Amino acid sequence: MTSNNAGKVLVVDDEVELKNSIVEALTSQGYETSGFTSGKEALAALRVLAFDVLLTDLMMPEMDGIKLIRECLKVDPHLVCVIMTGQGTIQTAVDAMKGGAFDYVLKPFRLQTVRPAFIRALNARRLRLENLELRETVAIYELAQTIALVLDPQTVVRKLADAVAQQMDADEVSVLLPVNGDSDGLYIAAVRGGNRQHLLGERVPLAGSISGWVARTREPLILEGEVNDARFRSLWPRLEIRSAISIPMQVADKLIGVININALSRPRTSTLGQLKALTILASSAAAALENSSLYGQMRRTEEKYRSIFESVVEGIFQAGPEGQFLTVNPAMARILGYDSPAEAIEKITKLQNREGYSSRY
Repeated sequence: MTSNNAGKVLVVDDEVELKNSIVEALTSQGYETSGFTSGKEALAALRVLAFDVLLTDLMMPEMDGIKLIRECLKVDPHLVCVIMTGQGTIQTAVDAMKGGAFDYVLKPFRLQTVRPAFIRALNARRLRLENLELRETVAIYELAQTIALVLDPQTVVRKLADAVAQQMDADEVSVLLPVNGDSDGLYIAAVRGGNRQHLLGERVPLAGSISGWVARTREPLILEGEVNDARFRSLWPRLEIRSAISIPMQVADKLIGVININALSRPRTSTLGQLKALTILASSAAAALENSSLYGQMRRTEEKYRSIFESVVEGIFQAGPEGQFLTVNPAMARILGYDSPAEAIEKITKLQNREGYSSRY
């Protein structure tokens, strides 16, 4: 929803005077209103700005009201559409509803008589967005739980990119991870949307870049339209990006990465709830990546220990509280006269000397 409590209305009518009077009347009632005399102009405006309600005439040249509604709903599926018509027949109402209209009003009309229709339309818009936010929050929470159990870092990054692209209805998503810690910049570890695979592995500096600013400040960033900010610049400027969100991934004070989300076809206003849900997902993915890193370190340490244990020429073993062998290295098995560690463990059930148990021969 827009920040204006009354809502943001897009008015379309090919009669200039009628369009102007409707815009003036709605504006005087507190609605943030934009008016156009053609469907093409209105559609272009919707691709740049977010609206809550479309109020359009039915009969217009080039693009009639029903066709305009269908095209507008492709841009914003949650837009609430109201048809104005002077042909108040049952068939007109049926055609309008089939085309995606929420309601219709008869011309000529006075604003006070159609105000209930606007209130219903705005309530429907709020309910649609609230339901969307709830579904996204629940889905993101479930995905966060799933990601938290994954130990492979590449799988975590892939699942994260897929989850964000799907749940945020994003046109593009990228996940950036630190290069040798966060001092040497970031690199693009995953991308979704468009033909962007060539960006994988690209380095992004911390100084000057948008992702670098988010990584350094550890603050989420929301951008609308063209980027014109002295704090950072776009490394690959693209005018088709309508809105963007960049969120840091961190565990405690440690930066794990950055998630970037782009909307191309239409600007997407992100609610506080959606940002909180994204933050939960980012935190879960960061924790999963940190856990996978620790798990990898543990595996490497274990493999190093196992290599030493297997190749050392000294006999090494581990005994339990009853004196039985738990582990035996090959050298120890040979010293005891056995062909393998397994045979030594099987045959020797108790080992004890005057000093007690020993772990080395």
